[in-house]
Amino acid sequence: MTIIDLGYDLKDVKDSFEPLPEGQYMCRLDKCTLTQSSTGKPMLKMEWVVIDGEFEGRRIFDNVVITVDWKVKQYAELAGITEGTAIDTNDFEGIEALLGVVQEERSDGQGITNRIKTMTPSA
Repeated sequence: MTIIDLGYDLKDVKDSFEPLPEGQYMCRLDKCTLTQSSTGKPMLKMEWVVIDGEFEGRRIFDNVVITVDWKVKQYAELAGITEGTAIDTNDFEGIEALLGVVQEERSDGQGITNRIKTMTPSA
């Protein structure tokens, strides 16, 4: 048997995940992976991490279906890509931006989730 010190008491842990409050968060894009949407279309899964403030270390997720060209272009411009017909997912990792985050009902009706409404390049 292996005993693991959790560093916290389970009785103090909330029963569910709480989304970030609506607001603006300085974030760094930590992961960008190519996957497939539920409808079979190519999709980028973006994983942002908050890099300062009260919620430092929290994560914000965004899915970008490749066929939604305006959203792909937003991300490309954040990474300094202004033209081309192909992208490298590695070009996105590490970019920083001020994200405007809102809360909305999940599509499955199972609570509230965060959605990125705006992305402003860091100065």
